[in-house]
Amino acid sequence: MMISRVRKRQNTNFIFQWKNIFKLIFIVLFVVICYFVAEKLRQPIHFPIKQVKVYGVHNTDQQMIQTVLIPLVSKGFFRVDVEQIKEHVQQSPWVSKAVVQRVWPDQVLITLDERTPLARWNKVSLLSTGGELFTPDISTYSDEIPQFIGPDGEHIHMMQSYKKINSLLAPLHFKISRLELTPSMSWILTFDNGIKVSAGYKDVLTHIGHFVKVYSKIVGDRAADVDYIDLRYPNGLAVKWKSVT
Repeated sequence: MMISRVRKRQNTNFIFQWKNIFKLIFIVLFVVICYFVAEKLRQPIHFPIKQVKVYGVHNTDQQMIQTVLIPLVSKGFFRVDVEQIKEHVQQSPWVSKAVVQRVWPDQVLITLDERTPLARWNKVSLLSTGGELFTPDISTYSDEIPQFIGPDGEHIHMMQSYKKINSLLAPLHFKISRLELTPSMSWILTFDNGIKVSAGYKDVLTHIGHFVKVYSKIVGDRAADVDYIDLRYPNGLAVKWKSVT
């Protein structure tokens, strides 16, 4: 009886071991098959990208985007690296943010958030409405946007002052075309009607507000004849005319 029990136990262990071996072989085969199927599907000839849609392009160089995207989307749907596409697209100076999505079965969607230029900065860069300095190709933006000239690091200060001054100028219906902050921190403005104004460094907004109030009485319809206006007086201003009448 003892020998019979030992044999039964040995047979049971033998069968259990073979079951485990078969399970292990099945798992390994399953993993290998899945791997080869996945690799097969990742080949460009399977599920190729047929359409790339780009939204939010206004100033970004479209030829640049196309050049960047062609090699990145030619890998097939399962091998397209959305993070790599995002990284490359955001190298454009205009692009503040990019969102890249794969859409089954053959599309890639790209949504761009471009920087909006507020002004040209020192004839070299652009200043965005968010206070960022960036340097795109000069051919990609209009030269009609205002020009800021100022010391390095003062772009945020100038942006804030520009918005406040433009708000004060609203009743006159003209805006700043050139804003300069000198090294001595004195303000010089040129309006879109050609009038140049020196506002000094102290109580600038007060001087501009006073200028707006008296503009119609002093300048009126003679804006084209104004050479220069000096606001650096505590209780008044001086006008230099192009011609004397």
